[in-house]
Amino acid sequence: MRLSALSFSLLVAAALAVASPTRAQDAPAAPTDEGDFDSQSIGHTEAGSLLHAFALESRDTLASVRSNHFGTRELVGLLERAADSVARDFPGSILAVGDLSSEHGGPLAPHGSHQAGRDADVGFYVLDERGQQLPQAVLVPLGADGTGPRLGATVRFDDARNWALLVAFVDDPMAEVQHVLIVEPLRQRLLAYGRSIQTPEDAFHRVELVTAPIRGSENHDSHFHVRIYCSVGDRPECLDRPPLFPWYDGTPSPEALEAVRVADLQRAAALRRQQAVERRADFALRTAEERQEAREAARAEELAREPTRQEALERVRAARLTVEQRLALAVVRRAEAGLRAETTRLAAQERGREAALSADARAWIAGKVRRAARLREQTRRAEAD
Repeated sequence: MRLSALSFSLLVAAALAVASPTRAQDAPAAPTDEGDFDSQSIGHTEAGSLLHAFALESRDTLASVRSNHFGTRELVGLLERAADSVARDFPGSILAVGDLSSEHGGPLAPHGSHQAGRDADVGFYVLDERGQQLPQAVLVPLGADGTGPRLGATVRFDDARNWALLVAFVDDPMAEVQHVLIVEPLRQRLLAYGRSIQTPEDAFHRVELVTAPIRGSENHDSHFHVRIYCSVGDRPECLDRPPLFPWYDGTPSPEALEAVRVADLQRAAALRRQQAVERRADFALRTAEERQEAREAARAEELAREPTRQEALERVRAARLTVEQRLALAVVRRAEAGLRAETTRLAAQERGREAALSADARAWIAGKVRRAARLREQTRRAEAD
């Protein structure tokens, strides 16, 4: 059985009374920093406002997909805890949450409520045609059979995760759920599933009560509409309408109410500090990712410029090669010219030598002829004598 807000407040008041039995003012001092104020829901959900709102931020188990994501601390905490609870039982689950309220509450088109930070539109968990979990959108209209079209495919209402979500809502220790609006065919489907897995009677009865049809339930075939009661610390400025279920707390005594408000402020301060840490961590992560993306973009740009740079280098090398080729060709031509000149000179020398050799040969032949003639003449004379 859960510890209700009133029971908690009475325990806190009793503890304070032990420490100081005479004055409620001796309670631990509430945070005084302006940023540590607890949220304050004022008026009815269809005619109200919101002070010191908490922002519902995306996290590993939850996607906040709308800009009007402000609510009371109790509502924001409820959604975060419920998403975490489902993800523990079904790893990888991400709860999509749409509109809560604007930062200061008041009218929020097209909704008739969502004015006081106590309403939230929560997407159904859905499966694809193979039974695999899908990242869901807030608005996935489904028929009475639990199926509907999305991005050209058919999605199916996930009984197990949606039932786990409702049980997490009604079992939450810090927020009291009044309504979860959903069309009757899907409600009956969920109740049948809850019976089939033998849900504890208390949790089953709470789900049955909070999902009971009211005006507007027939419009919720694409998402849950969750509404919580005013927190004890927000009363009497915060106003609830019936039905007031058995877990609804009445107004406690002034001493208990003071203790509740002190505890609420302390929880609000802790939650804001936690959210600040998460925002800084998320900012650091985004900054690191942006730097990495910038480095990758610079590398991509450098790679894109590389062909152009290589082409320029090739043109320079080609130009340089052309110059070198021209110089080499000039050298070759000079060498060829020198070779031709040398060949001509050698040919002339050879012709000179041949000419000189021919003259000597002719002179030797002539001398030989003369000697032969003399020899014949001497022979003839000798014969004559």
